[in-house]
Amino acid sequence: MHCPTIPTILLLTSESATRFNMHRKDFIKGSCGVCIALSSGFLLSALMSSCKTPLGVVKTSAKDNEVLIPLTAFDNSDYKLVRVSNYNFDLAVQKNADGSYLALVLECTHAGQPLTKTGSNYYCTLHGSQFDHQGHVTKGPAEKDLTQLPVKILKEQLSIHLTQTT
Repeated sequence: MHCPTIPTILLLTSESATRFNMHRKDFIKGSCGVCIALSSGFLLSALMSSCKTPLGVVKTSAKDNEVLIPLTAFDNSDYKLVRVSNYNFDLAVQKNADGSYLALVLECTHAGQPLTKTGSNYYCTLHGSQFDHQGHVTKGPAEKDLTQLPVKILKEQLSIHLTQTT
């Protein structure tokens, strides 16, 4: 019995399959296998594209407890997740409607754990504390708001000082 390659099976009708001495059962099995393979590829592609984070991540380092981020980083999004080398927690930096900026340390004020961004809020996976986009506690056990860092605009850059405001 001659068995055509998988791409050939896609082009076959049950009539033409008989020319290859292929039984209907074999034709259906081969065709189903191709359909499953193609469907799996499309599904995998869809899953992988959904895993792409819409968050803009800026990786940088600090000099003299200061982080500089180009203002152009906010051209396409009002939010950036900032990863500072040798700093224990990520920073959430957002551009407000009035043109000002807010920098929050993504550290849970209850247990000192890193926070996860969920929509426009922040969540602690350890005990479930939640904070809104301004850093205010919306659900305990945390009682204190997130730490805000002082920011200022210097020419075309946003300066963030890695010391908390009082």
